[in-house]
Amino acid sequence: MITIADIQLYPVRLRPARSDAATTESDSDNSAYASVIVKVITDSSLVGFGEAINMPGRSVSAGMEALRLSAAALIGSDALNPNEIGRRIDNAVEGIQTQWPEVRAALEMAVYDLIGKVRRVPTYSVFGGAYRTEIEMCATLQAGKPEETAFEAKQLVKQGYRGLGISVGGESGSLEQDQRAVLAILDTVSDDIPVTVLANECWENAEQVRSFFAAILTDPFYGNLAVEQPLPRQDLDGHAELRETLPISVVLNQSVVSPQVMAQIAHDAAADRIALNVCHVGGLSRANKIVHTCDSAAIGVSVRAPFSTRLGLAAHAHLASIIRDPLPVDLGIDPTPTEDPFSGGFDMIDGRVVLGDRPGLGVDLDEEILTSMTIDA
Repeated sequence: MITIADIQLYPVRLRPARSDAATTESDSDNSAYASVIVKVITDSSLVGFGEAINMPGRSVSAGMEALRLSAAALIGSDALNPNEIGRRIDNAVEGIQTQWPEVRAALEMAVYDLIGKVRRVPTYSVFGGAYRTEIEMCATLQAGKPEETAFEAKQLVKQGYRGLGISVGGESGSLEQDQRAVLAILDTVSDDIPVTVLANECWENAEQVRSFFAAILTDPFYGNLAVEQPLPRQDLDGHAELRETLPISVVLNQSVVSPQVMAQIAHDAAADRIALNVCHVGGLSRANKIVHTCDSAAIGVSVRAPFSTRLGLAAHAHLASIIRDPLPVDLGIDPTPTEDPFSGGFDMIDGRVVLGDRPGLGVDLDEEILTSMTIDA
């Protein structure tokens, strides 16, 4: 038995490398682009790493308290027994699965990193092995002026990206401009490039969604078009209705919060595919259960990673590798922060993410960088 002897927590601030990324939070606000790096130390000196990726609007200090309580419950437990560890985490903080899924995900991420290191295999092997270690990527862009959006899309495809997401409903533009931007992309890229309209719950009812796409779904028909999370996350009936009335794929993202909810989505036939986020659903094991549910229900699965260090991105890449029929993974156009305590984990080559065969998640920690990034919380 390998015992968890200590768990150390490091809240850090992340700054996007891209100058056009959203950076509206002030430098004094510790909740802006913050993560908590989790270091699980065993009695055998092996160390596993996890990352609690801060969701928008979440308090780092409150998340740290949930992490401290959960971490304390794991001291002395068997690092190679993820089922027992999961039970301890779930019992440590009331409602952790729904209120703090990123906390659960971080601790579990570190455990699966450890298990891979003990077995001397990559984390994807712990889950039965990878279907592929080279995974196509997609990129997300913001709807803007149609000609500029189309040009950016064309450049991304030239760089090797095999899927595009376009965010609509932002404050900077109108829905009419968003329609023109979507059409410009569809007319620019070939029909083997999936184009997904990222709505982020911006419509209240199915009729509004149909109205938006009425000007797009004319002649010619775009078979590579899909819409992601057009309605509020709780409205599974509305999404099921859209699947019946819209001749394009309906994708759910924010709705997918647990294996139980995924089973309901499959039962209601509310999605053609989902975008899966490890932190959103509470960890790799729960994400793996969701993948199996989707496989059984013939629902497609893409992986969408939030902004994070290479550690968090590597975990999402490992998840993508164990999906039998994966869609391009979204790790961001430039996923690396300006300062990152981790290196390794994966390579990005010509629009593909390439995983190696190093044990665990395959990342290396620079202690000095981590110390310099640590903030008070």
